[in-house]
Amino acid sequence: MVKFVTSYSLSRVPFITYDALDEYAEAVVRDAIPQALTTPQPIDAEIFVEYYLGLNIEYARISGDRQILGMTAFDNGIVQIADLKTGAPQPFPVVKGTVIIDPTLAQKRNLPRMRFTLMHEASHWLIHRQAFSEDNPLGSPGVYENQYLAAKEGRIDYSRKQEERTDSERIERQADFLASALLMPRPALRTVFREFFALYNEKPRTIVRGASETDDCYAKLLTELVADRFGVSKRAALIRLEKLNAIGGKVIRLPTV
Repeated sequence: MVKFVTSYSLSRVPFITYDALDEYAEAVVRDAIPQALTTPQPIDAEIFVEYYLGLNIEYARISGDRQILGMTAFDNGIVQIADLKTGAPQPFPVVKGTVIIDPTLAQKRNLPRMRFTLMHEASHWLIHRQAFSEDNPLGSPGVYENQYLAAKEGRIDYSRKQEERTDSERIERQADFLASALLMPRPALRTVFREFFALYNEKPRTIVRGASETDDCYAKLLTELVADRFGVSKRAALIRLEKLNAIGGKVIRLPTV
């Protein structure tokens, strides 16, 4: 596994730029799945989590309202999950290195979200183990008031939100960004970007929404192409393209489910 090296806040949250996170993601993909670094493809997130990171995946309904779709345990403990039939809470023992995933994500139509949620939890393991360590005196509690848990809300799979007012917001945004960078590494994404413009005999350029009907069409088509080639949602693909300045201009409102 590629070692993560950076500086940390007093609460052990990484100080790192998004460009540096992209570089770290490329190093991890190069080490784990080298062909995925340059050849656009859906990454098998389950194999990555289980065999590269050595984590254990369990499937359980984490919350009755299904607002939480993924969770990582950074130490041994007990969490409350929802009974699949009644929704009633019940204790669920976990060991260090357990990733819990809501079973609804295993449905075919939810596979892009499953892939993103798994890589989000993998990102926590890669860069946030110090923040969620039980011996961190300034660690913020998780969803279940257990400091050693990191949980992923299921309403969105990637956020444009710029504000990072709390450690929790910063941690979740870093995990979202790294998950996206692992699933859509820059070198492979550049390949798709160049191929897209080659179809129209144009030089690659930033697509500016609102500049013309052509650019609006290009933004839609490129987003769909990236989502298909990498096996991610259109929302995740679009926000990744926005963050890399491949698509700019007016922000498109997308559904959060």
